[in-house]
Amino acid sequence: MKPSKQTLLFLSLVSASSAETTHLKPLLVTEKKEVASLTSPTLQADRKELAKTPGGTETIDPERYLTGRASTMADTFSLSPGVIAQSRFGSDEARLSIRGSGLQRTFHGRGIRLLQDGVPINLADGGFDMQTIDPLAASHINVWRGSNALSMGSSTLGGAIDYISMTGLSDPGGSIRLEAGSFDYLRARLGAGFHEGNRDAYFSLAEQYQQGFRDHAEQHNQRLFGNVGWKVSDQVESRFFITAVNTESELPGNLTKAEMERDPSQADRSFFGAQRYDNERNYQLFRIANKTAVVSGDFKVDFIAAYTYKDLDHPITPFVGVIDQLSHDSLLGLVFSHSSEVMGRAHQFKSGFYFTQGFTDSATFANNFGRRGNLTSDADQTATNYEGFLEEQLELGYGFTGVAGATASFNRRENEQNLGAAASYDRDYQDFSPKIGLRWDAENYQIFGNLSSSYEPPSFSEANGALFPNKAQTANTLEIGTRGTYSAFRWDATLYASQIEGEFLALNNAVGTPLGTINAEDTIHQGVELLGEADLLGAAWNENPEHRLLLSGVWTYGDFKFDNDPVYGNNTLAGLPAHVIHGELIWKNNLGYYAGPTVDWVPVGTYIDQANTSRADAYALLGFKFGRRIDSGLSWFVEAKNLTDETYAASTGVIADAKGLDTRNFLPGDGRSVFAGLEWKW
Repeated sequence: MKPSKQTLLFLSLVSASSAETTHLKPLLVTEKKEVASLTSPTLQADRKELAKTPGGTETIDPERYLTGRASTMADTFSLSPGVIAQSRFGSDEARLSIRGSGLQRTFHGRGIRLLQDGVPINLADGGFDMQTIDPLAASHINVWRGSNALSMGSSTLGGAIDYISMTGLSDPGGSIRLEAGSFDYLRARLGAGFHEGNRDAYFSLAEQYQQGFRDHAEQHNQRLFGNVGWKVSDQVESRFFITAVNTESELPGNLTKAEMERDPSQADRSFFGAQRYDNERNYQLFRIANKTAVVSGDFKVDFIAAYTYKDLDHPITPFVGVIDQLSHDSLLGLVFSHSSEVMGRAHQFKSGFYFTQGFTDSATFANNFGRRGNLTSDADQTATNYEGFLEEQLELGYGFTGVAGATASFNRRENEQNLGAAASYDRDYQDFSPKIGLRWDAENYQIFGNLSSSYEPPSFSEANGALFPNKAQTANTLEIGTRGTYSAFRWDATLYASQIEGEFLALNNAVGTPLGTINAEDTIHQGVELLGEADLLGAAWNENPEHRLLLSGVWTYGDFKFDNDPVYGNNTLAGLPAHVIHGELIWKNNLGYYAGPTVDWVPVGTYIDQANTSRADAYALLGFKFGRRIDSGLSWFVEAKNLTDETYAASTGVIADAKGLDTRNFLPGDGRSVFAGLEWKW
């Protein structure tokens, strides 16, 4: 593979900038100091807050992923235990799963609450789009795995991910970042923030283009994120958030394993394939949200409102057609929190209520080789949700803190079929999901555990037909873990086990007849989420040494299986690898320079079918990155990925039974590639 023109240009610029910095004074890299905001918490404040949760949580500093290409969710979450993000073809579109959430879904996420600044961005029926967020515009990212997201009002199996935006308070000044590299990848972003008196503002404007490693995989995105804050008084602050997204993505489709091994860069060229029928996923989205915070002593109330407009144009297979959906989603929310003492013991109480409603005009047209034909179906879909939650944390003494909480949900899915074979329906779902946990805090570490339940009503895609309507998916989860630091070491380790009823899976019956996506009988999700980091030069984490040699590793283990199913017995659930390992050995110094290898390893193949007759192969990918990051001025990076040019399946489809045949269910990962970037901050 020859480096692209963009890569050569960036390498020459990086070399020039490196040559100009041969005589520099030592630079002490410290966490940036941020001005307090009532509506947008700082990274340090959120890290402290999430550490109170007796379960798997994480606050991600963007400095972790800005040392290389920061494009896909696979880039963003590579060092996040428990979070599996598989880029489908090197694009933003990914398969995102936590603890096996949305196991059946290989696109357009489900089973996780995705938020921006504490405001849910999922559509009312539960689905979300990866292109709606941009990690380059985030001050930091908060992750709650599983039912630990109860304090965010989420009751799903996967938990919640919250992208906290930069503001004029947290990030005054400006920045320009350019990334370029293989497969004609180019990403440019301009951001700027300012504050004066009691007002502040921030905007981020990004343009991204890539031809893609595979044929028919071109992607073109434009994204605008902005927010304006007004501190009415010391007790009241209001902030408006604006998002505008235009995204156009060609879809290369799935290959057979033989096709992938012969030429992983090809698109699905079969008779009914993605290239012949010009499969794409394009949409425009506009979102406006407001959060107004009112503080009085130990009390705080957040008033939340949001509106989202989305227009989807989605040509796929000739059997489905061209999906055309126009959605209008609204949200109102109220979150109340109180922190004080009860009988001399610290306590923290949080409760809230969300009302969301979405209206979708869902139409399908015949796919005439990428162009719209006759209208084949039309429906008016309405999703309505009433969700309440509460959580209490109480200091018990001797380092122990008890946590108890619950969510209550009422959800309605209405489908009025105007044209087509599908039936109209109006279905209600409700649930009460409690949680109890215990945390013990020592000086430098914690030990925690919790018992919780989760609940997820079906989206319109999982609602199923009139004869066998799907019920909600529920689960009970037991979790224990520990996190902390000791000298040059730090860790985050969690073990969990979930017993699930009614998991949404596409299955066959005993005679092999496809049933579509239905509620499976009992299934089990259990696993280990482990992060370990060590400075091999021996410096403690509270020191600022001249050099560090950091060995970082993440191991996400998932044992997902049927539980004595009448058809599939105790088979492994298809779709996700049992082991996902990411490691880095990075040298850093106090001038901001860094360099070192990276590795991604899936040591055991992944089943593509519930009958366990076909699987993707194991693989290992070697990378290397080097560069320099500083708080202001010029930063740069060069990153090489898949240096051995491994042919592998980055993700797969999920079917009931492949019958041992080589079916069209493999999505090849990118080949050998090189990316480079420059970032100027002032």
